[in-house]
Amino acid sequence: MLIIKRKHRGMSLIHDWKDWLGGYPYEVATPARVEAFLQNLGFKLLKTIKPAYGFGNNQFVFRRIG
Repeated sequence: MLIIKRKHRGMSLIHDWKDWLGGYPYEVATPARVEAFLQNLGFKLLKTIKPAYGFGNNQFVFRRIG
């Protein structure tokens, strides 16, 4: 009998299915969500660069406080 142990990858099972079926291999986070997450870890946002239009990557500069 083969036992498969699923390791936690940080994504939900639905997102895993989308990956396996050819979807995007990531979950989208809004700039506000990224900022809130890192603020909870003790970082302060210094600068954000958003894409000029529609699609692209946001760029962030954070500094650890304390």
